[in-house]
Parts: sequence; C-alpha cells; structure tokens
Amino acid sequence: MNRQEFVTTLQALARGWADKDYEKVASFFAEDVRYADPARYRIGSRAELLEFFRDDEGYEQSTVWHNAVFDEERQVGAAEYTYQGTQRYHGTVWIEVRENLIADWREYQHVSELEWEEFVEG
Repeated sequence: MNRQEFVTTLQALARGWADKDYEKVASFFAEDVRYADPARYRIGSRAELLEFFRDDEGYEQSTVWHNAVFDEERQVGAAEYTYQGTQRYHGTVWIEVRENLIADWREYQHVSELEWEEFVEG
C-alpha cells in the first residue's frame, strides 16, 4: 500500500460508516485483525469487528479525517479524526497494514462536545 491508497482506504471507511455498510467496512480489515482502544476494548477478528460496527445503537455515523501519514516501507500509518456516533470523539489511530488489509488498529480517543479546532487548541 502507498500513501494515496492509505488515504483512499480511510475515506472509504468514513463513507462505509456513514452509509452503515458495515460489511464493506469490515472487508478492509484482515480476518485476524487486532482492533482496540487499549484502555476500553479489544477485538480479535473480522467477524467480531463486524458485530462491533453493527452495534451502532441506531445513531448516524460520521468520521472526518484531519491529518494522515503513512510509512510505505513499514506499512504503518496514523491519522487524527473526529468521529460522531453515540458520542463525539476526537482521536488518533495507528494502523498497521498487511497484504493491503488493516491488520492492527489502535485508537486513542477522547469524548468531547467541542469542534475539532477548539479541541486541538486546548
């Protein structure tokens, strides 16, 4: 995967969550994906991840990516985001790619009612 493919993947994930096309979203992840917010939850398979996505409590989903970087040699990327669903979260995700699929996803996020600009300004 190159940087542009990484950014395209992030955009596709955001569209899939917004459209509630969770099967499509899950297809970007490896079967044995490790998906976690280390302080709150850990998911260890694509099937479990799909159930996690489907449990949206009926809320609309929105993801805005603010910044993204990708190291092609290591196949590791990171992105800052705002996610709006059950709550508004601002956070950062670290992503490891294997065979063009997301193999590891670690997100660190904070609940906040602030807009992104206000949040990062402190």
